[in-house]
Amino acid sequence: MGTGTAFSQSRKTESSKGVEQSDNDKKIQVEGVGHKLNYTLNGGIVEIAGGDNTVTVKGSARKISVSGTGNTIYIDKVDKVVMEGGGNTVYYKTSGTKSGKPDASLTGVGNKVVKK
Repeated sequence: MGTGTAFSQSRKTESSKGVEQSDNDKKIQVEGVGHKLNYTLNGGIVEIAGGDNTVTVKGSARKISVSGTGNTIYIDKVDKVVMEGGGNTVYYKTSGTKSGKPDASLTGVGNKVVKK
């Protein structure tokens, strides 16, 4: 009959620096291994998939999703953190929640959300 190849489109970040500016529809997506990236964001979403990535976000995110192992994320302000995998850490300065801590859903071993 023939052969087919399926292609999945997603925005990969290959550069050393990127900038995403304001509004809640903005999304930062990082996929892969060993990236060291810096962004500016105002209220959007951060998605990290892979391993041993270090991502620094100046500004705020409504949500950070992390899947994989050994990822480290630094952010000024975040309201919700979802992590799957192992050994991932989100360091935050503040949160917009009543408790001052982001709502966190952690699945896996050694995942942490730490106030810095």
